[in-house]
Amino acid sequence: MNILILLLSLLSPYFNAPPTQSEPIPVVSFALQPSIALAFQHDLSSSSNAYINSFDSLAGVPLYATKEELIQTKGKPLNIVNELWEDCLEYQYADMSAGVSNGVVIYVHVTPLQAQQYGMQLSGVEIDPGKGKLSELLGSPDFIAEDGDVYMRGSTALKIYRNLDTGEWDGIDLFDGISS
Repeated sequence: MNILILLLSLLSPYFNAPPTQSEPIPVVSFALQPSIALAFQHDLSSSSNAYINSFDSLAGVPLYATKEELIQTKGKPLNIVNELWEDCLEYQYADMSAGVSNGVVIYVHVTPLQAQQYGMQLSGVEIDPGKGKLSELLGSPDFIAEDGDVYMRGSTALKIYRNLDTGEWDGIDLFDGISS
């Protein structure tokens, strides 16, 4: 019943409307766009809080890429080792390592030395955890662990490991935050 009353109250101005105009409405009034819509569109595009809003890839390797896509993107790995902790094979390259389980990339890891020598991109954006400006790109961490900071985007997680003694970054991992 309350919904019916609300609906009638919203429609009541239309029931008490004055008789329709006999003069046609000028076409020009239809062509004008309200300034509210333009201001709204402008505010969205000029947002100063433009954080990286998804974590798709690290060091050019997409999370969940197939083993074949990894090899096509990065070439033949320098080394392939059994990763006992994650129960997968780790494909090691000069600029990164990728854990592959059941033919799919389940994590990507970059060390500080690799990032220093080859640079590092997160979802196509150049990042440098050593310069301390990650908050401008990522915002505040979603979790602060003893060994590093964790940022979440949907089910994907990015963890920046920190040396417990010095506080310097020790590595960075991109992985599925739900399954890990």
